[in-house]
This record gives sequence, C-alpha cells and structure tokens, in this order.
Amino acid sequence: MEKVALILDADDTLWENNVFYEEATDAFAERMAREGFDPQRARETLARVEHERVPVYGYAPQEFARSLVLTYQRLCQEDGRLPRPEVEAEVEAIGNQVVEYPIILLDGVAETVAALSCHCRLFLLTKGDPEVQRSKVERSGLAPHFEAVHIVPEKGPEVLRDLLARHHLDPQRTWMVGNSPRSDVNPALAAGIGAIHIPYHRPWSFEEVPVADPERVVTLQRFSDLLRLFPPPEDMP
Repeated sequence: MEKVALILDADDTLWENNVFYEEATDAFAERMAREGFDPQRARETLARVEHERVPVYGYAPQEFARSLVLTYQRLCQEDGRLPRPEVEAEVEAIGNQVVEYPIILLDGVAETVAALSCHCRLFLLTKGDPEVQRSKVERSGLAPHFEAVHIVPEKGPEVLRDLLARHHLDPQRTWMVGNSPRSDVNPALAAGIGAIHIPYHRPWSFEEVPVADPERVVTLQRFSDLLRLFPPPEDMP
C-alpha cells in the first residue's frame, strides 16, 4: 500500500515562533504606554497595520519591525503629535529582536518527526522570506527527515495542488498538518486533502479565521498524537 504523505507546517507547529512576536508586542505596548498611549489601543492599531501590510509586503521579520514604527507614527498622527526619531529607533530595535530568534522545538516534535519518517512520506511547507525560513529549517535539525522542503510567499489550495502533482501524491492519503486555520486547515480542505489542526497556545490573530468545514478536520492537542493517528505498520522492525 502507498505510504501516507504528511505535509507539515513549520512555525508554531514544529517550533516556537509567534511567542517571540508576542513578547516584542508586549514590549512595544509598554513603550507606547510611557509615551502616553493606551497600551490596548497600541495593540489594536498594530493589528490593523499588520492586516493592511502583510498581504502586500509579506512575512519577513524586518517588516514586523517596520509595522511597529508605522504603528507608533499612526498613534502620533491620530493624537496630533509629531513622532520623535529617538522613539522610532527604540521601536524598530524592539521589532528587530525577532529577526533571528533561537529555534525551540515544541514538545515531542523531534521524536515524532523521526518516527513518522520511517513509515510516512514527510514534506515541509512553510511561508515567508526564503532566507529566513531556510535558516530556521537548517537550525532545527529536522531537515534530513523530509523528502522535500518548500518555502512559498503564501499558502493556498493551489500550492497544495502543485505539491500533489509534483510529488505524485494521492489526495486520499495526503494530510496537511498545521496550527493555522487560515494557512493550513482551510487550504487543505479546499485542495481536497486531509486537514489536521494542532492549535498553538499563543496564535497570531492574523491566522485565526473560521474553519471552513469543521466536520472534516481532525484536531489534535499535541504533535506527538500524530503517532497515534499514523502508527507504524505491525510488521515494521
């Protein structure tokens, strides 16, 4: 029988990602509070700025730093104040802390990926800046377990259909595994493959959209639960 194929998301599925952005956002909100802005207003303004900019400029970490600066400028503009260059520099420095964060694998990921690779075809699909994402994959130590690594500007059903064709995958035996309804679950449903949702403890609001067809989605609490869903064959040594 043909092997099951698992297409795995990377950020916040295999390793910590958004938590570093949340920490930077916390620091930004605190800095804005010292400027006299309500910290919750600062967070909400940042969310709006990111929703405007991400579809245009993508997911490079440098763009997050730029969004923080633009958020500070917008807050000043709304209050009829002039932004101060020294504050802009501080805000940019806060944002740049996420440019190359340490790779911290989520619980059970290393063992589970190694075990699955013995009886499943594994593919990594991640979006963002190619150089940044390639560095994360290399530093994770997981690359040898994947048949192929694909880095794309944005995920969607057409990307998954291309992977199916490129690697001759059977849609009935192929699953997308990820934490994001927007970028992992819904594209898988639209592409006609299995969808496995592993929620992340601190999700990015940009990725949190309604699941298109919840009845077709398998939700797991831990990454290691994949081994229960896809156990090795009984005759496997």
